[in-house]
Amino acid sequence: MISEPELVGGDGDGPIPGTPHEPPPVEPGPGGERPARRRPWWWALGGAVVASALWAGGLYAYQAMGPDLGGYRTSEDLCDEAKLEALGTAYGERGESEHDPDQQDRHEALDQSRCSVTFGTAEPTFAVDVVYRLHKKTDPGPEFEPVTTADTWEDWEHRPLTGVGERAFFAQDDAGYAVLTVLDGQAVLSLTVSMQMEYGPEENLESPPDDSAMDGVEDHMVEDMKALMAELKR
Repeated sequence: MISEPELVGGDGDGPIPGTPHEPPPVEPGPGGERPARRRPWWWALGGAVVASALWAGGLYAYQAMGPDLGGYRTSEDLCDEAKLEALGTAYGERGESEHDPDQQDRHEALDQSRCSVTFGTAEPTFAVDVVYRLHKKTDPGPEFEPVTTADTWEDWEHRPLTGVGERAFFAQDDAGYAVLTVLDGQAVLSLTVSMQMEYGPEENLESPPDDSAMDGVEDHMVEDMKALMAELKR
């Protein structure tokens, strides 16, 4: 006859096999207070796993949404949105500009818009070019300065400006050209002004033109750039 197996330790001499070990009782300290019992290591590990999962989920959500565009939107008609009122006051009547779809590029990572207009009806006239790039995936900041300040012309010296966007550079030569480039978050904008003159066959093209009409152009460009940036956030 097979008897029932005995339960080892059933009389209190030891733990029952297959059951979790009970922690030993915590003896009170000298002051009668019981020390805080440490939580098992697997509890801390579980907390780290949860925190890691939350961080990874947040990173995935950020990457899925893309960077914060800071209120900037895609331009539907840059010539209409670039009022350029300060330049118009300084250089005369604005010429007509038509919306050209070829002046716009749309991509999931980058939107680009361009506009070219003229001011004035008598010499010198002024050509103005506006370019707006909205970076929707990557940060344009690290490349902004080296791209902007590349030596396009020998006497083209860019200097930093404050008070417009996050970072800005302005350059002007003695031949009637000026350019303002601005970085503001994910947006990069540039405004170029060039003086236009016709030369007769007997005129010396090697001598620099009288560019006194360009005096004060920096202030006009900064004013119009700020107005355009505000418009593109509406």
